[in-house]
Amino acid sequence: MSNKRKKLITKMEKQEYIVIRVTKTEFELDNGDTYPHAFELDDDITVEQFQKILDDSKDTVLDHIKKIDDTDKDIDE
Repeated sequence: MSNKRKKLITKMEKQEYIVIRVTKTEFELDNGDTYPHAFELDDDITVEQFQKILDDSKDTVLDHIKKIDDTDKDIDE
């Protein structure tokens, strides 16, 4: 695993994203950062529901990064 990917994985695993507000067009984290959604949400969603989606998305991204390293190992062998 490359050092850059290892550092990225470690940083992402430690980082907690706490949602405090969500609308149909954006969400806000407890650190004040506000991010637009890639598309407008059709339904009203609670902060708790969106937090679950965000947490699951983070896990998915981490899994993909880890799989890249697994693929690289197979190529190197």
